[in-house]
Amino acid sequence: MKLVKYSLITLLTSLFLLGCNEDKFLSQSNPNALTPETFWKNSDHFDYALNTVYAALQFNSISGFRTTSEMALSDLSKSDTWYGTYSTYKLFNYTNSDPLVQNRWAELYIGINRANQIVTFIEGEDVEMSPEEKLEVVAQARTLRAFYYFELVNNYNGAVINTAYYSNSDSLNKKLNTREEVISQVVVPDLQFAAENLPTSWDATDAGRVTWGTAVSLLGKAYLYDGKWAEAAAEFKKVIDSNNYSLSPVYGNNFNEEGEHNLESIFEVNYSTSVLPPSNNRDWVDNIAGGNVTPSEASSIEHVLTHILTAGGFNVVTPSQYLHEMLLGDEVDPTHPINALGETHSQRLSSSILVPNFYGTYFTRPWTDDSGETYPMGGGHSGYVKKYTRWNTGISNIENNGQTSPINFRLIRYSDVLLMYAEALNEQGNFSDAITYIDMVRDRAGVYPLSYYINTNGGQFPKLNISQEVTGATYPLVTPSVESVREHIRYVERPIELSFEGHRWKDLRRWGIIKEALDRRAVDEQWRLDNASTILGQPPLYISSYIIQNFVEQAGKYNENVHKYYPLPANEVQTNPDLL
Repeated sequence: MKLVKYSLITLLTSLFLLGCNEDKFLSQSNPNALTPETFWKNSDHFDYALNTVYAALQFNSISGFRTTSEMALSDLSKSDTWYGTYSTYKLFNYTNSDPLVQNRWAELYIGINRANQIVTFIEGEDVEMSPEEKLEVVAQARTLRAFYYFELVNNYNGAVINTAYYSNSDSLNKKLNTREEVISQVVVPDLQFAAENLPTSWDATDAGRVTWGTAVSLLGKAYLYDGKWAEAAAEFKKVIDSNNYSLSPVYGNNFNEEGEHNLESIFEVNYSTSVLPPSNNRDWVDNIAGGNVTPSEASSIEHVLTHILTAGGFNVVTPSQYLHEMLLGDEVDPTHPINALGETHSQRLSSSILVPNFYGTYFTRPWTDDSGETYPMGGGHSGYVKKYTRWNTGISNIENNGQTSPINFRLIRYSDVLLMYAEALNEQGNFSDAITYIDMVRDRAGVYPLSYYINTNGGQFPKLNISQEVTGATYPLVTPSVESVREHIRYVERPIELSFEGHRWKDLRRWGIIKEALDRRAVDEQWRLDNASTILGQPPLYISSYIIQNFVEQAGKYNENVHKYYPLPANEVQTNPDLL
């Protein structure tokens, strides 16, 4: 696959790339056959154009394999030290010419530019569309534009504001707007407009389009990231009170094909290996295609996460011992109906990571096969990622050795909204109600709610993020308060519920606790390095062979002033003299 790095300027030369969404979205004819003079005239034209705005969601740095490079940065992930993921990202050795840094900026602006074309050209006098049709199209374009801008400012701490289509590339040479300017001038107004003009749902043939719930959830998230707790809570409460969403009874259905577009899904990126099937060249649509490449509609993330021994899975990102131990401590409530078969691991463990002594099968292979041979965990590892992989099927059913996948990527789930609402309540001092919404998420997973612990421990609950292996003691108990519930949300509930979904590094960044989180992991890791001879191959983690050192070095290298946000891409700085 030839990867072409576009700058923001060169995006003006391309009206469209291939459309994106499944079934109806993916079967549209190519709008490139039309000329600018004959295009932008009717609802079909704008629907074609809108598909290309959705298409940008599939780019590698937005929902494809490059997102795993960012996952590797966080405290939930470890990586073998021989991988570039470790040396480049875990150790903060990326530069402003790094593919993730440059491509994410470019890919987000592709989406913005396409949305701007719709917003601009739909105002043409000869457009044959009803006012209602126009509002619905523009509302979708502005929701997606708001999402792309939100991602830009929370990755680069600023962006260049352009909200109209310009035929003259010099119009794009502008100074960098601050994060605050982009949020207040683009993100919030776009989402407020969208919330007033989007439907609450679409027909099944249009699954994947943004809805009222998408816009309101994103608006709440924008307020949350700015510490506007009351405003955030108000938006999340609208989503909750709408009764349009609910938690999927089966947690794992949020990460497979069977559960796509379920009632928990609020914002989801469509992928497919049957519409425009990929070739053996792994021609993903979520690359900026160039040369002779004909992109497909397949996701590229599975191969990076999975551990398919006979198929060459890279398992570049693996769960940290911190996440592994917390998931083991995700204590199953044996009286919960979902645990009626006697499960000893929570849904959140069994659907998120593979651990030693697992029950069931992984790619049809049990922990111990008929010959007595156990599953070969790689040296230094205690687990592998299962989310967004087809771990519960046979390898023969997976095309291209798992390098192309049909599994949709979920950008916002209802459980995320519940936890963000709990956070907003807690930060306003209402930790009691915050616990109620945290417990809704825990109950779905079939684990003990915090209220159970409080009622059975004299009004206290355990700090489930403290390593019992490292301390040699049971979990310390804390009294419910703003501080203790904040710690639980930040270091227990969101990490366990949302691991490997692209949230963790952004969460640590917005909370301003990257250094704190890495330092905590470094302390635990150093203990394991010092005590390797007594813990290798032993419960609770059964780490194989040796301890992989990641966090000791990473924590030492982190510099808040340099690494909190990505640097502005080198190619943008070169092509836009006004950017700095």
